[in-house]
Amino acid sequence: MKFIRTIFFPFSILYAWFMSVRNKQFNTGQRTQTQFDRVVISVGNLSMGGTGKTPMIELLIRMLKNEYQVATISRGYGRKTRGFRRANTDDTASTIGDEPFQFFKKFGNEIAVSVCEERILAIPSLLLDDDSLEVFLLDDAFQHRQAGRDLDIMLTDYNHPFYKDYVLPTGNLREPRKGAGRADMIVVTKCPADLKSAEKEEVVQSIRAYNAKADIFFSHIGYLPVVSVFEPSKPMQEIALLTGVAKAQPIADYLEKSYKIMEHLEYPDHYNFRERDLVDIGKKLKALELKTLVTTEKDMVRLLPFREHPIFKTIDLFYLPIEFDIDRLKDFKEQLMKVVENVN
Repeated sequence: MKFIRTIFFPFSILYAWFMSVRNKQFNTGQRTQTQFDRVVISVGNLSMGGTGKTPMIELLIRMLKNEYQVATISRGYGRKTRGFRRANTDDTASTIGDEPFQFFKKFGNEIAVSVCEERILAIPSLLLDDDSLEVFLLDDAFQHRQAGRDLDIMLTDYNHPFYKDYVLPTGNLREPRKGAGRADMIVVTKCPADLKSAEKEEVVQSIRAYNAKADIFFSHIGYLPVVSVFEPSKPMQEIALLTGVAKAQPIADYLEKSYKIMEHLEYPDHYNFRERDLVDIGKKLKALELKTLVTTEKDMVRLLPFREHPIFKTIDLFYLPIEFDIDRLKDFKEQLMKVVENVN
């Protein structure tokens, strides 16, 4: 795979040039940004793949929802609908995407959850529906520069930092590393819980080569006890793990500390499970005599429509909740609230 990516290096140069020109046009005003009289906060990254955007959005929601009317705007990857859509009680992961449905399932009517391919169209659409909305959280929107924003939060994975990566297709970057210079805050995600000060300083210095102004924070994913989905029950010691996420190995590593994973059923990120998938999974678990299936929270919401499927008459489904722990949380929240208060 690495050899194949190296072959495509000339295309990486071309793509990097195109993205650099595009960004320069935004910087010089040749391409315009639409500004809104509400608070707009973007959460995104330079690279493809999971960097922890969903738990970051959830952290922002918790910080803001008690004081402000908050809306989230996502593209809605994997949904079977098109255009703008505001989440309601009839929606599922199929109609709005797994991550937005996760937001809606978790926070309900405390916030407005929406999806739209063009983030810039979603903001006025939401305001037409509810003019009281005050803060808009743009999910995965670092490169969607048509919509002006008051705060750009960029995430980078500690294990795959942007400053060691290359532009597509040779690497995983959506734009050249210098794009990090636009970020107002940078959060290094998926760090070891015991990350030393010297290691943090090394990361900070590497980031400073591309952004001299942004405050830099470090975070790690914490896992909580598994939760039963359909019926109250306790997991068995031997389990099957079901994942449809970008990077599943950390999840497997964590669960291996408490359970014995007899089978890891891996699917592509944002995978839409079908009836025949459940049939195949049921056959595999029956052959292994397994009664416990553990999945991620994001995958769990895609399995909810299958509640009545025969597989769940004999197999207990659990999901693994996560929490987003960030260092200097007080500083992070103070900076966030300062931006929100200044706009309002």
